[in-house]
Amino acid sequence: AQRMMPMAMAPTASRVGGVGGVAVARHRECRRRARAMSIARASTRPGDTGDGAERGELSTLDALARTLSRDEDDGVDADARAVGIGDDVANDASTRAEEVRARRVDEVRRERARRETTPEGPTTSWKPWWSPLSTVYNVPTVEPAGAYFLAMLHAGAFVADLALLKLGYGNGGDVFLKLALFDNAVVYDSQWVRCFTACLVDFGLLHFAAVNLALVTIGAEAEAIIGTSPFLTVYILSAAMGGIGSMALDPSTLHVASSDGIFGVFGAMLVYAAINVENEWNMKGFTVRLLYCGAFAAALQYLASVPTEDGGHVVNSVGHLWGFLAGIAMGYTGLSPMFTSKRFETPPEDRMNVVDVTSGPPKTFAALGALSFTILSLCVVVLLKRTLDVDPRDVF
Repeated sequence: AQRMMPMAMAPTASRVGGVGGVAVARHRECRRRARAMSIARASTRPGDTGDGAERGELSTLDALARTLSRDEDDGVDADARAVGIGDDVANDASTRAEEVRARRVDEVRRERARRETTPEGPTTSWKPWWSPLSTVYNVPTVEPAGAYFLAMLHAGAFVADLALLKLGYGNGGDVFLKLALFDNAVVYDSQWVRCFTACLVDFGLLHFAAVNLALVTIGAEAEAIIGTSPFLTVYILSAAMGGIGSMALDPSTLHVASSDGIFGVFGAMLVYAAINVENEWNMKGFTVRLLYCGAFAAALQYLASVPTEDGGHVVNSVGHLWGFLAGIAMGYTGLSPMFTSKRFETPPEDRMNVVDVTSGPPKTFAALGALSFTILSLCVVVLLKRTLDVDPRDVF
């Protein structure tokens, strides 16, 4: 019976895979051995001889066969149960794997969405003549487009006037006269839009060259850092505030505000460097950008100091000052990024990622507030000049 046991066990044990199958087979073998030995002792008693012994042997073999048959049936049932348990375990493992995979896919999707709104690292077209990048933080940047578009509009207005003059269809300033800021046109003819279109024209070739060079250098860099929408908002509204300030406090009656918008960008970038303490983590970039702003500011201020033939200043220091202050105010209220550092994952070169905490609604509210204040200032100046017949220049 002991020699027969391993042979009977072999096909059953082979059907049970893994550690669970081996345990079931060992348990079944022990049960069969114990039952067979018990039947053998009960069937062959001492003193049995001859036919009795033969009958005892036969009954022993019959009992052993029945036992083996029952054990075989029990083994099949145990195998079925073991296979069922194995299937359940496999199903549970597959379910857990699917859950883990789904969580990973969801995390990747959320990270991709976050990077679309808050991209890390420099823009792919960071120009070599811009200020150097930080070696500590990955500053979120965008591809500049608004600064180049503004430069194209300036060039278009300038070339259009020149072409009309050469073709004999104008006096060389038709486009300029339609867009520039005239005090009387704004105050008495309600052409308020001139306060905003005056940032698209320049006065003279040198002013045109200085403004457009500033736009494609420091202006494009500023847009890459603070974003396209904040940059356009700062430039246009700073130029409008510069024109309103000139209209209120400068004796000239004709103004262009493109350089006022450039000074507003300078103010917003100064706030960006101050609130983020850029000199501590990007000293080289901060210094180079400061030198750029200083050089362009000096050139534009020199042009503002040159009077026209009638002694006026179409480009004036009052407009530059008002534009600069407007840029500082808009930058401080949320249009300049305010960063907080957070390591989402190990970035290249072990640099930390930073996030602009003013992104989203705060920037929208800041832009709407700046627009409202600009319109309110314009209303006050027009009211004093037209309705009350008071010139702010006489008051101040």
